[in-house]
Formats: sequence, structure tokens, C-alpha cells
Amino acid sequence: MARFTDNWLSELYSKNDIVDVVSEYTTLTERGGRYWGLCPFHSEKTPSFSVSRDKQLYYCFGCKGGGNVTNFIMKTENVTFPEAVERLAKRANMEMQEVLEDKQYKKITQKKKTIVSMNKIAAQLYYDTLHSPVGKEALSYLKRRGIDENSIKRFGLGFAPDDWSTVTDLLKKEGFKDEDIKDSGLVSVKNNNMFDTFRNRVMFPIINTFGDVIAFGGRVMDDSTPKYLNTKETAAFNKRRNLYGIDLIRKMKGIKGVVIVEGYMDVVSLSAHGVKAAVASLGTAFTRQQAMLIKRYTSDVFVAYDGDSAGQIATMKALDILSGEGLNVRVVQFADGEDPDDFIRKNELAGFAKKVKHSLTAIGYKLDVKKREFDMKTEDGREGYAIAAAKIIGSIDSPIKQERYIARIAEQTGYSEHALSQQIQGASADEKGTKKSRITSINKSRENIENVFLAFAMANPQYVVDVAHIIKIDDFSQKTHKNIFSVLYECIKRGVQPTYAELVSELETEEDTNEAARLAEIDTVASDPRGYMIDCANKMSRHVQESKRSKLLDQMQDATSEQRKKLLAEIGEIDKELRDKSGGVR
Repeated sequence: MARFTDNWLSELYSKNDIVDVVSEYTTLTERGGRYWGLCPFHSEKTPSFSVSRDKQLYYCFGCKGGGNVTNFIMKTENVTFPEAVERLAKRANMEMQEVLEDKQYKKITQKKKTIVSMNKIAAQLYYDTLHSPVGKEALSYLKRRGIDENSIKRFGLGFAPDDWSTVTDLLKKEGFKDEDIKDSGLVSVKNNNMFDTFRNRVMFPIINTFGDVIAFGGRVMDDSTPKYLNTKETAAFNKRRNLYGIDLIRKMKGIKGVVIVEGYMDVVSLSAHGVKAAVASLGTAFTRQQAMLIKRYTSDVFVAYDGDSAGQIATMKALDILSGEGLNVRVVQFADGEDPDDFIRKNELAGFAKKVKHSLTAIGYKLDVKKREFDMKTEDGREGYAIAAAKIIGSIDSPIKQERYIARIAEQTGYSEHALSQQIQGASADEKGTKKSRITSINKSRENIENVFLAFAMANPQYVVDVAHIIKIDDFSQKTHKNIFSVLYECIKRGVQPTYAELVSELETEEDTNEAARLAEIDTVASDPRGYMIDCANKMSRHVQESKRSKLLDQMQDATSEQRKKLLAEIGEIDKELRDKSGGVR
């Protein structure tokens, strides 16, 4: 694990208030001295994600994840600890401290930086080529599709010449090693020979929220296949965790909603015609990580996929993911064979705005799609649709919203609203029973002596030395508790009384971090914290000794005469220790 000096880390945390940082990713509401919101890391409709400004920690009571501000950045951005620290340092305008770090991290970090550097050079080459005689046809192609020079510049569009080594030769000339060039995704390798991956394609640089060119998408200008070619996954690029156009969304203020489309050209075309907030997935089905990325900037999403059957299937999948993240989702529908790019070029911004105005809710769209599966002219068809629709409506939490759709289905099928309501209750009974069981299980959880002791130790590190002679690492029953106390004690030994955030930054595993954040939620109010900690330590130690004594007594039953003497001697030693600890020490 990378290490930074205690003083520097302390300054970093003081300049990056966790409430302010988390608020950049999810909406928080103050309640009861804490801040609450929907968890960015799992699907939920009722806020269980808690942030403490006093302790500078977050904890989710739903997914049981927690930590400090660096842990939050690591998880949301999918970066390592040093990378999270570097980003927080930039946010606070702090000079990054030199750090001793493990070789593996250093190698990965350097690889990312090298790939981003190569991508930047390639992006400039593609852009310049588009505006050269070689790119004349590609530039005309973009202009014919309504893409003006401002849009070209805004998205950094370019053209990859129909040549096998233009980029490869340039990267070699710039001094990059063959090994790094091969790992960049800009070249392909056959028989150990490198050649340009992208040739004779309009190029779309893929830029992350930090402004780094992390990959490319290349589109043909005719009907050849594949229509789009994307950079392979590299140390700098994970297609499931990024979105095309998200870098521009990040710079916007007052976004009312984001339009999700399938292709890069759709994003550029919509933007060129006045729809500024549009993004596209990167050659893969829409993912939860992408939904979480959008969630940072808006709660309203419009899915505008192509009007063909593949687009319909993709829409259904995206709706479940987006709704699961608590986003308000509507579907913009197009005719079969039509896509957003085609539509807006024919109908301009006004036509698209009208489409958006008449978009369907997620439930409305699902019902509409489901209805197409049944012959509504027959009684069996109407009955089948009514049953299927009841299942869809049963997924809605709000009775008021349910009523809205029940009335619609009643009108379409001829069944009474009462019958449909009964059907819905039956369809959702199993799900409600599962939720109730889960809540009951949560309520049954209780804090044991280790929880309480560690909670007080974290809150009162100045008293840890007073209990160090009473308690041993092996007195803790859980590995995470052993690790937390060990790290806490090591901090004390080097003269540091760590804050919650500083202690958590010392922990090695996510499991330890989550547990420390959970323990920090325990109430630690006591008139004599030092005395309370000593009592807890004595009880823990006594419990361990009593457990050992019980095991020795069990062994006595099958022991020989000689073995019994040894066992009795051990039991006598334990009894003496228990008498010495009786009542505790203040």
C-alpha cells in the first residue's frame, strides 16, 4: 500500500470535507446531524447512505460499505488509493507528495499515464488529418450529416488515414517503447508486427470526466462492417465504467436531464442541433456503473435508442438498471429503422423536443411493449395482457402511481380496477414477504463486546495505551477487529492519535474499511470513557480465558492420569488469572 506522511494526509482530509465531496456524486439531505442520500454503490429507493461530517466517514446501512473520502473516490472512480489521493490533492490545490509505493501500483499507474499520453498525440494527429487533404472526404461526410466545425472542435473529431502505420510510426518517433505502443489499443499486432488499428474511419476520442483521452471509437463512412470499431480495454480504459460525451456533461450547469443514445454519431448530431446533454455507451450493453456515472449530474434520464427490435431490447435492459439506481426515466420512441441522428436531421430541435415531451415513463413503455405480445382482439389475449401488466404494475412502490396504470389497463382490457388490484397484490406478495424477512433479520443484529470496545477505542485513541496491557490481539474473535486494533495501536506507538479518517486510510482491505465505518456508527457516549474501555477489555480477556478453561475441561474426560495432571495445572493457571482480573482495574 502506498504511504504518505501523517501530517500531509491530515491536511489533505481537512481540505476535502467528505460531505462536499460526496455531494458531487449524490444528493445529500441533512437530518439528525447527519447527511443522508441514495447509495451510489447499490440500488435502493429509500436513502440508507449516511455521511458524517464530524467523523469524516460514510456508511451505507444497506450494502454495509463504508470508509473515508479516499475510499469513496476509490470506489466511485475505480481507482487505487494513491490515485484517489492524487485527485483529492488536485481538488484541494495541494502539491502532490512523493510517496513510497509498491511496484505493481507504480507499474499500472505509469502504464495509464503512458497510454493517455499516446492517445493525446493520436487524437491531435486524427484531428489534423481531418483538416488536411487526406481527410477531405471525411470532412465532407461530417458536413453532409449536419456536423459543423464547432461540433468537430467540441468533440475533437478526427480521421484515421487509410494507412497501416501512420500512428505506429508517429508513436515510435515520439520515443514510446514498442511494449507500451502494443498495450495502447492504438495498434494491432500480428506475427509480432504492429499496424494501426484504426484506418479510414471518422474518429471519436473518448474522454473521461477528468479530461483524459482514454480511448477511441472509429466509424466507417459507408456500409462496410464493423460500423463502429472501439479501442480494446486497456489500463486506461474500461468500457463499462465510461460514457461517450460524459466529459462535456461534467462541465454543464443546471442540467434538466440527460439523453442516452446508442451511437457516437447520435451524440454529436444531437449536440450539433441543440441537444447538449447526450451520452452513449461504448460498444456494450448499458451498465450499472454507467448509470451511477449519470447519477452524479442529474436524476432525469431520457432513453432514446434506435427504433429497431435490438433498440427495444436494449431499452428494456437499460430501464431496469436506471430505475434500480433511483433515476427518473422516460423513453423517447422512434419508428422502426430510425435513430436519433436520422430524426433530428429531418425534424430539427423542435421535432425532437416534441418527441421528448411525449416520451413514455419506464412503466408506460414496458406496458406498451408487453401489450404487443398479445392479440387484444381476443378474450385470451386481453386476459394474458391483464395478468402480465399486473406483474409490471406490482413493481411500483407508490399506490397512487399504481392507480394511474390500473385505470389504463382496465380501460384496455375490460377487467375491473378491483380485479386488477387483487391480481397485483397476489403478484407482489412474495416480493413483499422477502423484504419483510430481510428487515426482520437486520433488526435482530446486535452489538457484542468487541464492537463496543473498538468503537470506544476509535473515538478515544488517547486511552488505548491504558488498555494495551489488558488485551491481546488474539482476544478479538474477528480478523477485521484484530486488524483494526493492530493498526490503531501502531498509530499510537508512533505518536499519532488518528482521526477516524486517518485511521481508515491505514487499513489494508475493503473488508476492514467497511467494518471500521460500521463500528464508527456505534454510540460512544459515556461519563468515563477510559474506565468503560478498561471494563470492556477485561470482559473480553475474561471471555477468552473462560473459553480456554471450558475446552480444557472437555479434554479431561478422555485424558490419561498423566494428561489430567497437566490439564489441571493449566486450568489452575487460568483460574488464577481470572481471580486477578476479577473486578477489573481502574
